[in-house]
Formats: sequence, C-alpha cells, structure tokens
Amino acid sequence: MGTLLYGPESEVFNQYAAVSPAPGDNGSGGQIAQRGVQALGQQLILADGSKFRFARAGELLVLGEVLQAFDTPATDISMAAVATAIGSRTISFTHGGATTVINFFAEGWAIVSLDPGQGNRYKIASHLALTSGGADVVNLAPGHAVRGAALTTTSDVTLVNHVCDGVITMPATPLAALAGVAVLAIASGSFGWIQTRGIASVIMAASTVSGNNVGCLLAAGTAGAVAPLSAATQPVVGVAQVGGLSAGMTGAVNLMIDG
Repeated sequence: MGTLLYGPESEVFNQYAAVSPAPGDNGSGGQIAQRGVQALGQQLILADGSKFRFARAGELLVLGEVLQAFDTPATDISMAAVATAIGSRTISFTHGGATTVINFFAEGWAIVSLDPGQGNRYKIASHLALTSGGADVVNLAPGHAVRGAALTTTSDVTLVNHVCDGVITMPATPLAALAGVAVLAIASGSFGWIQTRGIASVIMAASTVSGNNVGCLLAAGTAGAVAPLSAATQPVVGVAQVGGLSAGMTGAVNLMIDG
C-alpha cells in the first residue's frame, strides 16, 4: 500500500530514468507494471507543507509552466466490452485504434461507461500491445476484479492514463486534467516531481491581483501560464501571493491543485 513520503528540499530536483529492464505484461493477477522508481502520483511532502507528485514527462518540461495530463486518444474511449464474469481479473474489449505499445495504460484506469457495470473504475496493472480492431485485454491491479455486474458488449470501456503519466504543457485551450507545475526541466520519458500544493513559481499570462484566484483559461489562454479567472468553470491553479507582475514573468502562486 502506498504511503506519503516526507523528504528533503533537494529530492524534488532529482530526475529519474525509467526502470530497466522495462516491465512486461504480468498477466491476470500480476503486479502493477511500474515504470518509474516510484508509483505514478506518489505524494512527497516537504517540512513547509509543499506537496509534489511523482510524474512521467510526456515532453521536455519547462520550469514554472502549468502542466496537464495526457489527452486520452479518441480510439481508447467508449470501446465495446467483451462479456466478462464477475470476479474476473481481466477486462477485454474491442480496441478502436492503431497499435498501442505494451503497458501504455499501466497504472491508469479502465472506466465502464455504460451499463451493465456503469460507474466502476478498475486500476490497470499491465497489458500487451493493443491492436486495431482486436479483442484486447488489460490485467487488473491487485485488489481489483470485475464487481457489481458482469460486463456485456453494451458495457462500453474507456481507458485513461494516470493523471501523472505523460504530463505536458497545459495548452492555450486545455485538453485534459490539471496535473501540476514544473519545478525541473524533466526530459521527455523521464520521471520526477511536479508541484501541486504550496508556494510555487508560476509563469503569468497576464497581470494578477494578490489574493485572487488564478488558473487556466478555457480558450485563448497562454500555454503553460496562469491568468486571473473570469468564469467559474475555469480550472483553479491557486491564489496569487504577489500581484502586479506582467505577462511572461514568473510569480508566487499558492497552489491548490492537491489536497
């Protein structure tokens, strides 16, 4: 079972390569194919209360930029399930797209989108490469098995990566969930810590007002930057600690992404 980590300030500036050899398909009932030295989303808390999450970079991260999760491909959304009995440690479905590499969704989730079984989420341990149009399989993590109702061909399945898997710069129009803020230039495919709580240095898209919420605009924003919010639906990144900074500068923001 995962635990909170408490560490020194220096740990958040460490960068880690993927584990070698890369984990394979562990089969039904097997362990999670963890690709980093920590589980994706592992939380690290510093003495001052600042919080960080362990993440895999989907591109070279830029210091101070706001990051989003990987945008799930349309071909992995709402796929027809294969009939699966309660208690099964695997879920099968008809994959909708081109080949997806082995363990692409490891540490992520299989979400049942329609009844029977609608609303259930299952943590993915591992899987072989997923092929176009094939009846593919994901292995469920320990502690997970099909529950509540057996799946049928009407039980659509959607696969999603962990929020901390393949993080990228939040684009001008957000495409996925808010993940954190880059504190290190982590190379694409490498692992490290992104900040989710506490005072952070964040790139500004516009002049901010101290004490006001800042976040990501839903359209026509600035990629990777925060601005004063103008609508309740805009994702809140945090509260500006200092105001009056112009666009392109980095300013102090008390992050509120994480609890």
